[in-house]
Formats: sequence, C-alpha cells, structure tokens
Amino acid sequence: MNSYRKLAQSLLLVAGLGAVAAGPVMADPGCGPMGSHQERHAHMKEQHHKHLHGALKLTPEQEPAWAKLMESEQARPALSGGQPEDWAKLKAPERAEKMLELMKGRQAQMTEHVAALKTFYATLTPAQQATFDEHHAAPRRGMRGKPAPAKP
Repeated sequence: MNSYRKLAQSLLLVAGLGAVAAGPVMADPGCGPMGSHQERHAHMKEQHHKHLHGALKLTPEQEPAWAKLMESEQARPALSGGQPEDWAKLKAPERAEKMLELMKGRQAQMTEHVAALKTFYATLTPAQQATFDEHHAAPRRGMRGKPAPAKP
C-alpha cells in the first residue's frame, strides 16, 4: 500500500511539473496582458489616433498635415541618461547638467510637435476643430490613475 502511495505521489508530481513546464509553450499570446508598459501605451495611442482620425473625417487636403502631426508624435530615440550606475558615479552638479541636457532635448521634440499641431489645426474646419478640442479637453481615463471628470 505504501509503495502505491509513493507511486501516486510521484505521478502527480511529474504531471504537475509537466503542466507547469508546458504552460508557457502552449499559452496563447493573445490571452494575457499586452506585454511591456511601452507596448500597452503604444497600442492605446494608436487606438486614440484611429478614433480621432475617424471622428475628424479629414479631407485629402488635410491628410499631409495629419501625417506630419503623427510623425511628430512618434517615439524618438530615447533621450536617456544611460545606466543608473553611470548616474551614481556623477557628482551633483554633473548630474544636474546631464538632466538639463535631457530636458533641452525633450523641449526640442515638444517644440517640433507643437509646430506640427498648429499647422494641422489651421487646416481644420471649425466643426473639426471643435471635435479635436473635445478629444483633448480633459485627461483620458487612466492617465496618471485618475478618472476623467464626468461630463455634465
């Protein structure tokens, strides 16, 4: 009787380990979370752009300005300061200088984006401008963990 119990325990252990080992292989990639934060953010941004594009009903003359706006929003090569270990080796003034450099790079990217936004906005009709403003009037749900304000 004792040998059957050990055999049954061994079989259950092997079956359990086999199921755990086969889990990642057999998992459907579409079932779980989308992956990294950057991938989820990119997906949400893409969905927002598609929804906005559809709501604006752009004319063919407006499409080039839309494309330039979308290009200005594309992720730029990361303006990173390197590895955390590198920052740890810097003195406080050196760290501050490096942070200032990074901020200037981000400011240049934002300046380019604002120029593209103004150009695009100028091509819109008043009705399209109202739609665009409505899409960007309040923080979207999920931004910084705060719910969007309720519409009256």
